[in-house]
Amino acid sequence: MFRYLPEQASDFAHKVDYANYVVTDLSVFFTVAIVGTMLYFAIKYRQKAPGVDHETPRIEGNNALEFLWTIIPTLICIWVGYVGYDAFIDQRTVPPNAYEINVVGRKWAWDFEYKTGKKTTGELVVPVDEPVKLVMTSTDVLHSFFIPVMRTKHDVIPGRYTYVWFKPIITGDFQVFCAEYCGNLHSGMLARLKVLPKAEFERWVNDFTEETKLASMRPVDLGKELYVKKQCVTCHTLDGSPRVGPSWNKLFGTTHENPDGTKQLVDENYISDSILTPAKYIVPGFPNAMPSYAEQLSRKDIEGIIAFIKTLDGTQKVDLPAAPKGPAVDMSKMSPAERGKAIFSDTGNLCVTCHSLDGTKLVGPSLKGVYGSKVKLADGSEVTADDAYIKESILQPQAKLVEGYGPLMPNMFQGKLTDENIKDIIEFMKTLK
Repeated sequence: MFRYLPEQASDFAHKVDYANYVVTDLSVFFTVAIVGTMLYFAIKYRQKAPGVDHETPRIEGNNALEFLWTIIPTLICIWVGYVGYDAFIDQRTVPPNAYEINVVGRKWAWDFEYKTGKKTTGELVVPVDEPVKLVMTSTDVLHSFFIPVMRTKHDVIPGRYTYVWFKPIITGDFQVFCAEYCGNLHSGMLARLKVLPKAEFERWVNDFTEETKLASMRPVDLGKELYVKKQCVTCHTLDGSPRVGPSWNKLFGTTHENPDGTKQLVDENYISDSILTPAKYIVPGFPNAMPSYAEQLSRKDIEGIIAFIKTLDGTQKVDLPAAPKGPAVDMSKMSPAERGKAIFSDTGNLCVTCHSLDGTKLVGPSLKGVYGSKVKLADGSEVTADDAYIKESILQPQAKLVEGYGPLMPNMFQGKLTDENIKDIIEFMKTLK
């Protein structure tokens, strides 16, 4: 009856969906049947002449009906229980040859470690047609690891190991969420699941070229590389403009004022402490939102970041990762709305990571129904989401913050998107009713 779930990307997803459909369809059928009958009787046998008594007919019991409406619901409940149990057993019975990956949840990111020693943050890479077991724990609070297309979700608990498993049946990139509220940046605790062909996965998991390159870099170059690789770019700019956190531009050697009014010199110790125990120093005007990198960065990494920060004078630029190249597409043959959708879906632009198309709230507001609507801003004012507003929100994302959302959108589209690109995005947004 209602078939609106995401695509099925694991070998047991069809069983989970079937159990969901059974419960949903039965619930809708019996709700309509029972409430419909109740309303029919209420209308048919309503009091038609006020003040006139109507004799109530004598109704005898019916053993056949009593038998039917006892036995039939009992059999349905047994069947529904079996359908759910069958799906549950598949979800919790891990094949003996499953490939194990360790997962650590922390505020607000997912870390992954493979048996070859390969480590990633925010990206889970797995082989297609191979069972994968995720052994999970948390370093701080309760999280929940959720991959909708795999139909798998489980709590990630501090001080305890839990697990999920799945066998991917299609390749591609998919979204991973935290499904347990874990703090003010819970909605931004996302990761990408990348399912690769087996041979390509083996090459990737055994390729330590990137790690070797980082190990041989000069400290300042290592810090610059880690600025992008460890997602520092998301919260800290290099040009002096504030984002989620303070800018790194000309930061070293300045004096920071603590909430209690004391002064703190921004030196090597200050930067190291801010990376390892970020709650120690909270810059006034910024949230206590930075996670600890104690488990992710070595002493050499931290020294590299310090060396990089020392060089920042507002002139430095960094190259953001290029979007994965897909099949060649002739954009000239597309309509403006189709081109806008392609730009939105380009993972290098990060739009699809932060904005949903179905009304779901992610890091940023959903784009569904936005165009032409009244948008309430953080300062209490309202603005119409027209062409000018959308263009400004893309090029100057901190100018008008939407109520309920933080200043998380990076200021990265000046010079990256042309006016024509933005017009195409607007045309695409017009189709999202």
